[in-house]
Amino acid sequence: MSMREAAAKKAAEEEAGQIDLTPMLDVVFIMLIFFIVTSSFVKEPGVELFKPQATTQEECPRGTIIFAVDGRGDIHYNKNKVPLERVARLTEVAKKEAPQANLVIQVDRETPAFVVEQVYDEVRPLLTSPPCISTDDEV
Repeated sequence: MSMREAAAKKAAEEEAGQIDLTPMLDVVFIMLIFFIVTSSFVKEPGVELFKPQATTQEECPRGTIIFAVDGRGDIHYNKNKVPLERVARLTEVAKKEAPQANLVIQVDRETPAFVVEQVYDEVRPLLTSPPCISTDDEV
């Protein structure tokens, strides 16, 4: 056996012992792309609230359109303060992005009730179900 044949035989044995990870990486990247494309991103209101406590609670299914009303009565959506007149338009755009989404109104303990009622009145014609009010568990 010549040195050239011995080197070729040794190289063939080394290749036979290695595992090709390329197909596995392809599958991982395809799964990653699938999850990114099919996920829906929640737009956080961007204001910290001290939510009121509630003795009874029901989970809000598919609640992904979130407005927050702080203690001063300012309305927040997607980390921006918005006027009451824009609430209906923002809800309409969000419903086009996620038609099955429900509206969630987060309120502070000091939030004036009339502001929450105004927000509710603005979005009522656009909703298929009543909006959810976000609360904390009672301690």
